[in-house]
Amino acid sequence: MRLVPALAVLVVASACAPRGPSHTSLHVVDGEVVYSTPPPTSAYASYLRCRLALEATPPRLDEAAGYIEAAIAADPRDPQLWTVQGEIAARRGDGARAMASVKRALELADGYPPAKQLEARLGKSDAVAGP
Repeated sequence: MRLVPALAVLVVASACAPRGPSHTSLHVVDGEVVYSTPPPTSAYASYLRCRLALEATPPRLDEAAGYIEAAIAADPRDPQLWTVQGEIAARRGDGARAMASVKRALELADGYPPAKQLEARLGKSDAVAGP
C-alpha cells in the first residue's frame, strides 16, 4: 500500500468541497432567509428567547427586553438585534429609546430595511405604543 502525500489529499478534499455559502451562514430572520456570518451562540439563543416572549399571548415585553439586551451584549454589531430592541421599546411606549435603537441599527448597517421600516412606523404618532 502506498501513502498519498498530504498535499494531494488536501487538493482532492478541497476539490470535493461544496461551493457556495456554508449552511452555517444561512439564517432565517423573521421568515426571510439571509446570508451572514453566524452569530455567537449566546446572542442567537437570547434572540430566539426574545422572539418567543414577543410572540406569547399576551406578549411578555419585560422578558423580551431582558433577552434582547443579553443578545446585544453578546453581539453588539448586529443591526437586527438593535432593531428588535427598538420594536420592544416602541411597544412599551418608550419612543425615545425606540428611536435611539433604530439610529444605532442604521449606524451599523446604513439603510437596513427592518430598521427603516420601524423608523417609518415610529414617525406616526400612534405607532409608539402599537403592536
